[in-house]
Amino acid sequence: MNCIIIDDDPIILKQLSSFIYKSNLLTLKGTYSNPVKAFDIIHKSDIDIIFLDIEMPEMSGLEYLEGVKSDYSIIVISGDRKYALETFEYGVSDYLLKPIEYDRFIKSINRAIERRYSFEYESNKKRIFIKVKNEFLRIQFKDILFIDISDKMNVVVTKDNKYKVKSDFINIEKLALHSDFVKINDFCIINREKICNICNNKLIFDKNYNVKDIFVTQNIAKELLKSISNNDN
Repeated sequence: MNCIIIDDDPIILKQLSSFIYKSNLLTLKGTYSNPVKAFDIIHKSDIDIIFLDIEMPEMSGLEYLEGVKSDYSIIVISGDRKYALETFEYGVSDYLLKPIEYDRFIKSINRAIERRYSFEYESNKKRIFIKVKNEFLRIQFKDILFIDISDKMNVVVTKDNKYKVKSDFINIEKLALHSDFVKINDFCIINREKICNICNNKLIFDKNYNVKDIFVTQNIAKELLKSISNNDN
């Protein structure tokens, strides 16, 4: 999800920027010391989350909240608790007290993601968010090897990890419609780009992937071999 930071404190700007990069959950589109200067990017870019300081020159965070009407999530930043009740009346996602701790920051992001998450919106950007132990992870399509499907849990397999995800959190049928993937049976979708070859209907992956044997029908094998051939050309 795309975000910006509006805060006139350079230390906070630097700290939050580093937290965002470290979390790998958000894409930082800009930092601003003045809310007025942030209006253009908010209207021109696809912003999902705004980190907003309350006490700033020219326009306070409260004035900003009063004038803004949009559907993005706002996480308020303040060194004082006294504004908390008033800001929540504007429907803000969370209220972070300075100094900000990383663990508290992550909880705030998770809350905002859960509030805004749309599978269709994110999958159109070739990525998904999955929830593991009450925390979100952002996974790009290009990093997914395959997804095993079951009634209660899905297993998302990447090069380095396997993640168990509740089945109602990923729309497998819609995901399988993306050109990046192919549904090889009722229980598994595969990332086409990760298949190197097919031998006797067995999918061959790059040697760096430690993958169990996966077999497909003759028809799917022929379809995938065409894709592999086209990629080689």
